[in-house]
Amino acid sequence: MKTAPTNKKVRELISMVKEGKLIPRPEFQRRLVWTHKDKDHFLDTILRGYPFPEIYLADGDVDLESGEGTQLLVDGLQRVSTIIEYFDASPNLRLLTVPPYRELEEDGKRSFLQYDVAVRDLGSVRRDEIVEVFRRINATKYSLLDIEVNNAIYAGELKQFADRLAADPFFIDNSVFNARDFKRMGDLRYALTLIITLLRGYFNRDDAFGELLDRYNDEFPLAGEIEARLRRCVDLITECGFDARNRIWKKADLFTVLVELDALAQSDVTLPQPSTLLETLSRFYDQIDSASVDSGDVPGIYYKAAIQATNDKVNRLRRACIIGGILRGLEFEEIMEALRRDGLI
Repeated sequence: MKTAPTNKKVRELISMVKEGKLIPRPEFQRRLVWTHKDKDHFLDTILRGYPFPEIYLADGDVDLESGEGTQLLVDGLQRVSTIIEYFDASPNLRLLTVPPYRELEEDGKRSFLQYDVAVRDLGSVRRDEIVEVFRRINATKYSLLDIEVNNAIYAGELKQFADRLAADPFFIDNSVFNARDFKRMGDLRYALTLIITLLRGYFNRDDAFGELLDRYNDEFPLAGEIEARLRRCVDLITECGFDARNRIWKKADLFTVLVELDALAQSDVTLPQPSTLLETLSRFYDQIDSASVDSGDVPGIYYKAAIQATNDKVNRLRRACIIGGILRGLEFEEIMEALRRDGLI
């Protein structure tokens, strides 16, 4: 693998992106995580003529007839995207200290466009090598989450289905995901966890991601079935009309309710009416909100499992046992017995 150092002018990068010769966001890139302050500081660096870390490129596709080819941006997405936003006066860019490009003097515009960006060209490398380079570059700068690594490796049918699920209005309108979730692919992670749990049951953290993403990379024939099962549960919860402050909209709580409602439906048990579900869960959630982490009763056990190591398999199972029991109309004594029987307390 070659790593030839070179330079490109800012104007060259802008032209390459606009002409489709530089792909600014191939699938192995993470999502944008820069704040407005980060972008403003970066642009100030260019306008003052200070250097910033090099970006990495690799060869893309080549048209064997015309000889035209593309390059892939392996690392530097946020820097290049910010440059494009600044030049185009994008409404997504909120400037804090630097003047807009259009308000610069001619010398300022020229200096910006002529700024030399340090580039390291990896040449023609395999996809798996590009992913590994991206992983290693970022390992010392901004650690990658497992979901970001998986996003870099897999771009197939299951991953695309999870992307669509995460963007469903049900999650967006009810503010299930926060800003950090969107920045670090927490919404994708949540959707994948939900889908895989419906496929194979509860598992520990992200342990099943790689296996299932690989298995269903080329095709995901169960997409229609999983979508219908989830839609049934989502529509029921929507019809309940839970208050926006109800804890059902917390990620761990909602996850458990969706999976356990689906489990009821799959076992041919009649799902509760919306009014009954609203009353039952709201009454239990009120008890949780006043529970103590150290109390050994059912609300206390659930509360602890919903706030500490929520993605550990044992805590997913604890919440499932409790919510599943409540949905089936069990008393707390019966739920405690089930927790003991399953070795969860």
